[in-house]
Amino acid sequence: MAGTSGSGSVAESLLPESNTCCGGLKRDFRQWIQWRNPSGSVGNRLPWQSLCSVLLILEMIPYFIWVKHSWVLCVMGGFFLIKAMVEAWGQQTPTWIVPGTCYMLFVVYILIIPTVAYMYGYCTMTSDIHFQGRDMVALLLYFGGSLFALAYEVGRFRWKAQAENKGKLHTVGLAAWCIHPNYLGDLFTYTGWALACGTTCAVSIPILMIWTFFLFVVPNSDFYLAERYPLEFPAYAQKTATLIPGLHSKVLSQILAWTCFTASVYLFCYACPGPCGY
Repeated sequence: MAGTSGSGSVAESLLPESNTCCGGLKRDFRQWIQWRNPSGSVGNRLPWQSLCSVLLILEMIPYFIWVKHSWVLCVMGGFFLIKAMVEAWGQQTPTWIVPGTCYMLFVVYILIIPTVAYMYGYCTMTSDIHFQGRDMVALLLYFGGSLFALAYEVGRFRWKAQAENKGKLHTVGLAAWCIHPNYLGDLFTYTGWALACGTTCAVSIPILMIWTFFLFVVPNSDFYLAERYPLEFPAYAQKTATLIPGLHSKVLSQILAWTCFTASVYLFCYACPGPCGY
């Protein structure tokens, strides 16, 4: 009995201990919705950056063909493509545009971007949103949201560049209003883009984004910040709204998220078959 037990212990000790499965993802389900490399290492980003850039350009080509009749939509699509390229090549850590796992690569380039390009491109052939100055309002929302997110990023970079702020969590400026001002700006950006499309179908995308932000994107970012700034982030998260300034309640955030999900699905089923041709 003792000999058998000892042999078992030796055999078990020779087996590599691992808390990962399915191609390197941790068994913690949260890793399945993270675009950052689960190992935390950056590695050689050039192949990923090149692959994602090629995929993005190829998937945006049909969009520009579909919206060639609208200079507003062409400008918005072009700005999106330039911004995505800057983000892809200007940052060496994984982002949603250049994710760190094959799983998120599939989600972004098989599900998200083709859907956005199709609904913001092909599905604009028939418009059901008409009012005077629609394009102007759309442009203000689009570039207002983009400038808001850009102002946050520039402010964060400048703050981080100061020697006394190295290794500290950025909590000032726009970050004092909510933890993720860049995502808040994105909501305005995609709302403006959808409004320029002129379809209720397109409007379902920014509504759905609220759900994805609260349930997937924000938890992913918060998890990263909590790991990187374990001493500062808990207090900051407790006193600061997550996404929408003034909205601190997690319960209300979940209610809003699922309300938006329901509304988006309804609009998708009710408003998209006509302009999208299905």
